[in-house]
Amino acid sequence: MGIGSGWDDQSGIDAPDLKILVVGCGGGGCNSITRLNKIGLESAMTIAINTDQRSLKETLCENRVLIGANYTHGLGAGGLPEVGEQCARNCANLFCEMFNDVDLTFIITGMGGGTGTGAAPVIAEYARKAGSIVISIATMPFNIESGTRRRNAMIGLKRLNEFSNTVLVLDNNRLMQMVDNLPMNQALGVMDALVSELIKGLVDALTKPSLINLDFADLRTIIKHGGISTLLYAENADPEGVVRDAVQNPLLDVDITGGTGALIHISGGSSLTLRRVHRIVEGLTEQLDVDANVKFGVRTVDDDNETIRLIALVTGISELPPTPGPVDDINVMIGKYRR
Repeated sequence: MGIGSGWDDQSGIDAPDLKILVVGCGGGGCNSITRLNKIGLESAMTIAINTDQRSLKETLCENRVLIGANYTHGLGAGGLPEVGEQCARNCANLFCEMFNDVDLTFIITGMGGGTGTGAAPVIAEYARKAGSIVISIATMPFNIESGTRRRNAMIGLKRLNEFSNTVLVLDNNRLMQMVDNLPMNQALGVMDALVSELIKGLVDALTKPSLINLDFADLRTIIKHGGISTLLYAENADPEGVVRDAVQNPLLDVDITGGTGALIHISGGSSLTLRRVHRIVEGLTEQLDVDANVKFGVRTVDDDNETIRLIALVTGISELPPTPGPVDDINVMIGKYRR
């Protein structure tokens, strides 16, 4: 039988490419978009959304969207989440078109201000309605910031969770444990760098050819496990070291013990052996539930670099760690994600 005979002419080996959007919302989200574009992100489109025209112009991104121009005159939301929400609601038609046929959407935002807190949940809502899987990454304000800002952050986080498949929460206060002596812009850049590496790592894992591939269907399967989720990322030349660095990252302080699902991708140079891959996967999965659904992929590049890169999405985690200060009720506010 010749190639293609007996098959429907409309079903060949060519399928539409996976469509991925990375959306930065508000000042914090747009800062992450700038860093992502500086390090380079293939196979995904970045979009910067803000109510502040001046800040938006400084964002390194080809696709910049000023929302609420008639409402705020491009001067920002003034720290009022209700203004950010209204600006986003007024762009309903734009968002419906933006998320048409999008498979996976990342939303990056900083909570506590006006645009990110108010608009990000609306953007997530329209993305979900369009059929996209939504992974949101939200940074929480410092404890020293006003009570109003932190209360707004908690309310915004709860709403963002309602419309996302999973939300990764990053607490700026953890920077004080790591880089408190660095200049302010460099210290905040550490968080932006982590967000960028997490997104780039997962996008590359899903879109670049590997020896053992992960695909979008794998992601969708793992996401459905529900529970709290986290993304892990680390680089190390030692298999045990890369696992340790991933699960003990002080900016991602979530206990993965008992997780019910994991999407794991490992990449490295020509020295990456089957034994090393086995040790890494085993090191992660031994911390998960014995019946956890685990899918892993492996990619090697033809060079002598001994660095191993690990990116993992772990789902079905029982609970978040306690967060100090006025947001001790973060577990109550977020609840257990059931997606």
